[in-house]
Amino acid sequence: MELDDQAVLHVVEPMMDDVMSGVDQRDYALHSCHFSVDLKSTLTSEAFLQRCDLQEARWGRPAQRDVVTIFRKEKSFTVLWHQHYDRTEDQVLAVTTVAVKGGRYFVDGFFLE
Repeated sequence: MELDDQAVLHVVEPMMDDVMSGVDQRDYALHSCHFSVDLKSTLTSEAFLQRCDLQEARWGRPAQRDVVTIFRKEKSFTVLWHQHYDRTEDQVLAVTTVAVKGGRYFVDGFFLE
């Protein structure tokens, strides 16, 4: 991947906005709209709602996020963020991997910890 940091963020930020808005709104369709077929197959809407419940009870609602670093591979990149929440001072790590498949970008990995 020949993308500089700004180009990577131009691709991934709108995707991550939808991913986190989906979490905040408990909207599986919005949360997963950029997911690859492989990633969608690993998370059902029921499991998504359970995770939303656990995360909201633990951290509250998602707030701003700050980029920590970007890792690049041949056909993908992974971005790590410090994801802020409204009810905790804990540092929460958000990780998103975006892959190019068929000339399009897809979220191919995502987790919060």
